[in-house]
Amino acid sequence: MLITRDILNKALEDKMPLFHDGDYIDDDVMYDLFCAQPILKDLPNGKKGLRTLIPRNDRNILCAELNGYMSNSPKGVFDKIYYTLRCKLCNKTFPVRITKGQIINRTFKISNYINISVNPDRYYLFTKALRELYNIKYGNVYNTYVCKSCVEKFVSDTMQEASEFLERKDKFDWFLFHKNSDDWKRKLFRIEEAHFRLDNGKEIEDGKIYRAANGDVWKDDKYNEREKREQEELNHQRKLEEIRRQQKQNEEAERERTKRENELFLARHQSNTPTQRYINQFCKKDSNIDITDKEIQREALSPKDVNYEAIQKHNSKLYREYLQSPLWKIISSKVKWNANYRCEKCGSTKNLVTHHTSYEFKGIEFLAFHTLQCLCSKCHEKEHEK
Repeated sequence: MLITRDILNKALEDKMPLFHDGDYIDDDVMYDLFCAQPILKDLPNGKKGLRTLIPRNDRNILCAELNGYMSNSPKGVFDKIYYTLRCKLCNKTFPVRITKGQIINRTFKISNYINISVNPDRYYLFTKALRELYNIKYGNVYNTYVCKSCVEKFVSDTMQEASEFLERKDKFDWFLFHKNSDDWKRKLFRIEEAHFRLDNGKEIEDGKIYRAANGDVWKDDKYNEREKREQEELNHQRKLEEIRRQQKQNEEAERERTKRENELFLARHQSNTPTQRYINQFCKKDSNIDITDKEIQREALSPKDVNYEAIQKHNSKLYREYLQSPLWKIISSKVKWNANYRCEKCGSTKNLVTHHTSYEFKGIEFLAFHTLQCLCSKCHEKEHEK
C-alpha cells in the first residue's frame, strides 16, 4: 500500500498503527517523518518548547506492528517499509528500505545510500576532492540521490582526471597560482606549515610543505632554508656527542688502567704478607711440603701474624681444593691421632674420616678442634643422614 499524507493524518488522529511490512510512503510522508522543522508546543511550566512535527510517541504507535531488529537472529530479521528514490543522473527509480528504528529515531538519511570515497586513499585527499566535485555537479549528498552505479562511474572518471592532473610537473605551480580558486582540484593538495618563535614571542611562518594526493611533495625556499639550518644543527650536535663519547671512552679506559695497576700493586703487596705466604704454603693442593715434619705441623696449626678471616674466606671459596691441601691433611691427621685412630661412635679402626659437627670454623678448623670428630665411613654416613 502507498501511504499518503491523508492516510498518515487519519492514523495519527485515530492513534492506530499504520506501517506494515512492504508498504511504500510518498514524498509528503517522507518530509513529515524526517525533514519537517520542529514546531512550538506548550510545556507544563507554561513556557513553549520545540518538538518534532510527529512526536516520538505517535511514531511508536504508527510502527506498533513493525518488527525491529531481532537480536536472536544472526541475519537481523526486521520488517521494513519503502521509499522510492530517483537517480538524478540515469533517472532510474530505486526502492530503499526504512526500518522501524529509523522512523522512531528520525535517523533515515539519503546520504546513507551514497558512498563517495576512494580506496585506498593514503592522504584522504582524493576522497575530499571527489566529494567537492560531486557537490558542485549534483548538489549536496544529504538531499540528492545518485545511484550506486552512477556514483561508481563518477568516481572512476574523476579519479582518471585527477591522476592525469597529478602527473603534471607544474601541478604545484598551478596550486600556488589558483590560491583563491574554487576549483575542486585544489582539494588534491594539503599545506603543512612550519613555524618558529622569536625572542619577542611573535610567531611567524618559517616555510611550508605542499603535499599532493599521489604523495609528491614540494617545499618553498623558507622551508628549505630551515631544513638546512636544522641539518647543520643536527650535524653539530652529532659532532658534540661524538666528542663527549670519545672523552667518556678515554676516561673509562684511564680508570680501567688505574684499576689494573692498583690491583697489580695490591697483589704484589699481598703476596708478601704472612697471611698470603701461609695460604700459598698450606692451603693449596699443589703445595709441596712435608706434612710429617713436626715443625711444619706446628707452623700450620699455630700460625703467627695471619688474618684468620682471609684464610677462612679463601678456603671456603675453594673448599674442594682445600680438602686436598696440606693444612686439611695435617688437621685430619691430628683429629685421628687425638681419637687414638678409633671411631668415636663405634670404636672401629677401619675407613676413618674426619667429620664436621659444625661448619662455623670451616677453613680454619685448627682454631676449633672441638668441631671435628674421627668417625668410620659407616658412622659418617649415618651422621649425614640425620
